This record gives sequence, C-alpha cells and structure tokens, in this order.
Amino acid sequence: MSRTVVFFLTLFVGGLPFVDAADISSAELQAIGLEVRWTNQTMMDVGRDGVRFVTNDEANVYVQSTSGMMSCFHAENGRKLWNAQVGRTDEPGMMAVSNSQTLLVIAGPMAYAFNKFNGIPLFEFRLPTQPSAAPGLNEGAFYIPLSGGSIYAYSLSVLEYRTKYGKLPDDVITPHMWRFICAEEVTHPPVVGERAISFATESKSLFSVETSGIARGRTRCQLLLNRSATADLAVAVNKGGSSVVMLTGENRIFSVDMMTGNTEWTYPMGRKMNQIPVIIGNHVYVVAVDGTMVKIERDEYSPSWGRPLEMPAWQAPMLIGAGMFPTEADAAVAGLVVENINEGSTAAAAGLQPGDVITSIDGVEVTSIEAAQGAIKQLPLRVERTIEVTRGDTFKRLDIRIPAIKWEAIGVRSLTAVGRFGVYGIDMTERLVGFDLQTSRALGRVNIQGYPIHPHNSSTDQVYLVSKSGEVVCLREIGPTVRMPELTSVSNEAMIKSVRLNRGASIDAAGTVVCEVELPGGDIHEIPSNHPGSVREIYIRPGQVVRVGEPLILIADDKFATYHQNPQQRPIDVELGQPQAAAPKEGDQ
Repeated sequence: MSRTVVFFLTLFVGGLPFVDAADISSAELQAIGLEVRWTNQTMMDVGRDGVRFVTNDEANVYVQSTSGMMSCFHAENGRKLWNAQVGRTDEPGMMAVSNSQTLLVIAGPMAYAFNKFNGIPLFEFRLPTQPSAAPGLNEGAFYIPLSGGSIYAYSLSVLEYRTKYGKLPDDVITPHMWRFICAEEVTHPPVVGERAISFATESKSLFSVETSGIARGRTRCQLLLNRSATADLAVAVNKGGSSVVMLTGENRIFSVDMMTGNTEWTYPMGRKMNQIPVIIGNHVYVVAVDGTMVKIERDEYSPSWGRPLEMPAWQAPMLIGAGMFPTEADAAVAGLVVENINEGSTAAAAGLQPGDVITSIDGVEVTSIEAAQGAIKQLPLRVERTIEVTRGDTFKRLDIRIPAIKWEAIGVRSLTAVGRFGVYGIDMTERLVGFDLQTSRALGRVNIQGYPIHPHNSSTDQVYLVSKSGEVVCLREIGPTVRMPELTSVSNEAMIKSVRLNRGASIDAAGTVVCEVELPGGDIHEIPSNHPGSVREIYIRPGQVVRVGEPLILIADDKFATYHQNPQQRPIDVELGQPQAAAPKEGDQ
C-alpha cells in the first residue's frame, strides 16, 4: 500500500513564464467592484504537471495537480497551509470534497483523508472496486458510487481507527456502514442532504437513500425521468429538510424533496444545460450552453416560486415612465397631473398623455406623489389593472400593465461566484464579467488571459482564477456602488450641485451625505449612504447631469466573504490553535 507523504515546503518555480496577477487591470476590476485580495503559487512541476481540479470551502482553497500533488491555501489571506502527494504520481483522481474538519480525496481505487487545516493524514483505504463518480461527504461519513451500480457508505471515524490501529473497532463488523445496490451506473456525485443522499444514474433514474435512523441505507424514493441528468446535482437546505435541484436532457430544471420525492417546482429552461446549478440562499443560478444565465426564486413563500426573478421593465420615473406632479389645492379634480411621458414606456403603452389627471390607480385614490408611488409598486407584474384619469372634460379608464423582464444575463459561459452586490462569471471570450445582483445589468468585463481555470464557488463570494502553471489569484468585492436614486416622479435626471466627500473619506453606518443634487424643478436634495467603509472612487463632479441608476461613488469596506452554505466552517487563523469540532448532526457516524 502506498504511503502518503506531507510536505511543508514551497517549490520554487523558475525559468517558465506565467502571467502575473499585476497583468490583470486593477481599473477594469474596480469597474465591476472587485480587487485582487491575494496570490500564491501551488507546488507542482510545471514542466510536466498541470492543474486538474480547484475546489474550495469556507476555510480553504484546494488545488490538485495532474500528478496528484495537493496544495491547500487559507481562503482569506492566501497563506499556504500544506502540500501533500495524494496516491501514486499521475494516478487518476477525482475532485476533493470537505466538511468542517476533513478533506477527502479519491485517487485510483483509494480514499485518502486529511485534516484540512494542517494536512495530517487521517486514513487511507482501498475501495472494493473503482469509483464511478466523486463521493458525497457530511460530518460523519462519505458516500461513494462504485462501478457496477452501487453506493457504499463509510464512517470517517471507523476508517481512521482502522488506519491507526490496523483493525476495525470491536463493535464494527465491516468497514462500510451499508451498501445500496441500484444496478444502474451512477454518473454524477451524490449530494448529501439533512437526512438522505440523492444521486442520478445513467438509466434516467433519481434515487434518494436515507442516511440516518434505523432505515439508513434504504430507498426513500426513486423517480424515473424522461431524460438523464445533464449536470451534477445541487442540494438546497430548506426550513423543513433538503431538496435536490437537477437539470435534465429535456431542458428542464427540477426541484425535488429528498425525503418524499415530491416535485416542488419545475421550470422549462428551453435551452441545453450542462453546468451544476449554483444555489445561494433562496436563489438558483443556472447557465445554459448558449450563454444565458437566469436567477430563479425558490422561496416557497414567494409568488414567483420556481420561476426566474422578474423586475419592472421601467424603473424611473414612477416605475412606468411618466413624470407627475400634484394638482393645485383649488383644482376642480384632485389627483396627479401627467407632465411628460417617456417614449416606449409603460405609461405610453397604456395611453396616458401629458395633461391627464390621474385620480386612482387600481382602485386606490391618489392625490400625492407618495400615494401614487405606493399604488404603482403594489401593481402585480404582467397583469392588467385599471387607472382612472380625467382628460379635459372626459373621464377615462385605461388599462395599465407593467411589463416585466427576467433576471437574465447574456453571454455567460460559466458562473464563478455570487457576491453581496454582483454576480461574476466568464463570458464567451474568456473574460471575467460582472452583473448587478439586483438588475442583471452588465457592469463590465476584464481581460484575464493567462488564467484559464476558474472554478465555481458556491461557498463564499470570492472569485478564484488559476493559471496552467498553478498560480492562484483570489478576487474579492470592494464594496457597494452608491447610485443615483429616484427622487422625483417628474424626471429621471438631476444635476450635481456639490460633492461632499473626497477619496479616502470615511462613511458612517449612521449615514454620511455623498452629494447634493438639484432636481429639474429647482429642489435640492442630499444623497446619503450608510454603508460603513471609505470612499474608493468618485464618479461625479459639480455641474454634471446624472440619470437614475448611474454610479456616484464606490465604497471600499473590509468585510469578509459572505458565507452562503456552512457558516460553521468560517475561516480561522490556524496559528491560534486547532478549530473546534462542529456539533454532530443526528445520524452522523
């Protein structure tokens, strides 16, 4: 049996050029709200070796080379924690998986486990036969699909005991806890939920197998699909359990309860999909092969559950493209006078004209700008509602429908990370692209030539780029961009009267005035921000005319990454001591 050797050294790579992180434009990164946080080099022989897999969790980043060398970096500061040769040199391997304490790697027919913070080997175990897909892992066990159509469940503590003492514990009969035979080749790694695992087979089946209680190892459900799964499965944690999100060959997205097998929702994407869906909270991000990325709402309390997020096609003024002001106090008809109509807007499509007096919106009387804004915001998207107007001596009822657009980004080849303010991916020309988290508007593109490897990160908001020679670049969000708000229902423009801040100035959480703007009617308004940090960039100057939604300043803050999936795995400084073990879940072994 081969032995695993751990190295606590860094191999100097010289003589072979690779692109330095400095070659990535800082200005272009800043335009999409990112900056370089750290860089480091993996341990590998770049003359014959290459990067095979890059994975990460809340604590670390793991880079596996084609020769089997594993390099582990601290996710927050980039410090190299350890290196290890996993298995024999150049042995076929699978992508590493981790929990709060352990890193598990499959190389050939062997399973290797390490303490993920210091690289100390925990066990190595020869599997009964060759794996057919990567394993799933929770805090107490891993679940590995083997060729021939079976899933084996192994207790981490039992294999660690067996490696340490050369025998099984006295109360354990076999190394594996249970085996599930489905007689169908498992083509994708199993995903681990709260009480079950789910996996897809090449014979168009989706299985769920219980992992806790007296029924562990038994089928919870089996679904027969019209088409096979086209990508790895993703698991979503709900209030009452877990769901598996699956993409199929009939170009549909399914969300299935792992314990009951009930289909919670399905959405016809209408396009081929072959990338694992990324689940962040109550949102599912799906990328199609034609470069379309959509964000789907999966919150069961939302009326758009299981559909792409939608937003009004018009944002200003008044969400319908009509400027208004209140009638005079002694006017014959009380309401709001339409001052102007944006061409092609919702208001224009409804038949509103300048001079019309709006008296009610969907049955709600409106005599002030605030009342009109509230009534319009309550209108359901894509549904006709009545708006009552007086036009001269004529009373009219017009039908208004607020058109909606999907949260949809175009030209995306793969998704890399979702941040607090943006969504980041790789476009069809291998550039890093950012999109606004709320509106899907493209923020900009960055040339990252020399970094062809960009893994999916569904754990934190950091973007990782890796070169063929093993240089790892970590990008993080700088902070939010303060944009021009909608201050009036008459116009979507204002003039900058004064800028109150300089670059580097501090912004207090209680609120700091960014600038003063003058509205078309002459009113002066202060634009505040209450996001703590410092001013990184100022995009405005006195006398400049800005439109609603245009950037005013960029704020830099020092917040750590957003931890999407497992907050118990927050990074620690390993020099301060060993991390505390996470509390075991019911059914963990």
